[in-house]
Amino acid sequence: MENKAHALATGLFVLLLGAALVLVVLWFRDDRGSTQDFTVVARAGVPGLNLKAPVKLRGVVIGKVDSIAFDPKEPRQILVGIEVDAAAPVAAGTVAKLGYQGITGLSFIDLNDGETPRDPQASVLVTRRIDLAPSVLDQLSDAGPKLVQGAMNTMDRINRVLSDSNQQQLSETLVQLREASVGLNHLIEELRPTAKALPSLVKNADGLVVAGQRTLGQVDTLAKQGGELVEEYKTRAVALEKLGDAATQMQTTLRRVELALVGSSDKPRQRAVLDDLAQAAKALERAAQTLGDQPQSLILGPKPALPGPGEAGFDAGSKGK
Repeated sequence: MENKAHALATGLFVLLLGAALVLVVLWFRDDRGSTQDFTVVARAGVPGLNLKAPVKLRGVVIGKVDSIAFDPKEPRQILVGIEVDAAAPVAAGTVAKLGYQGITGLSFIDLNDGETPRDPQASVLVTRRIDLAPSVLDQLSDAGPKLVQGAMNTMDRINRVLSDSNQQQLSETLVQLREASVGLNHLIEELRPTAKALPSLVKNADGLVVAGQRTLGQVDTLAKQGGELVEEYKTRAVALEKLGDAATQMQTTLRRVELALVGSSDKPRQRAVLDDLAQAAKALERAAQTLGDQPQSLILGPKPALPGPGEAGFDAGSKGK
């Protein structure tokens, strides 16, 4: 019985040790169950990136680097194989960058969601390829030569500015500035009496301003009076114009009366009223003379005239008598 107990204990120990070894192997293999593979295409270097380096999606570890090798078709490209969880939400336009772990110099693959490609066939989920965008260090290294060249150009310009001829001109300019400063000091000394007299001038100017305001007030009054006179003159002008129109009408009326009484020299056939009156007066005078010579004609009618030659009862002798 004792031997059987020892054998049972030994078997249990072996089983537990085997299970522990399996767990340790699985832990070192980082077995995540079902996974999916992608290839990160790097057109620049991948400094600090090693096998088993973590792969993060928006800061969450979802896999690891499985392989690093040059592209046999394009030696300038580096193909980094990554293995990520099958449940990881890798989008169609995902892009990758190199992230750095503190000051150790080690890097990892940092995935971020990009823009969805217009062509579905170019999707990351179809091609299983993810482009590696330049990191901050890559950008700095690319910009470094440009910065150095810009600094060299700046230094060259500074050297040109600080050439011997420019330094001489600068020295002459400084001398001229010093002379101008001395002249400015003399001018200030000369202007001090004027500055002291300024308060009195300001007071006088205040008095002039007050007088000017009064003058302006008088000018406004005169302007108002002038406006009133202008309005009055306008009224009188209108009255004079009316008088002129009335005089013109009266002249026209007198001309018409004159034409009616005297007649017009332009129209001789038109008889004037005065001519008619004169003829009527002559006819009245003749009638009065006939009535005076033959009063009986008023009752018996006018005496018939003697028959003339060729008329019945004509007597040539009686005409002689």
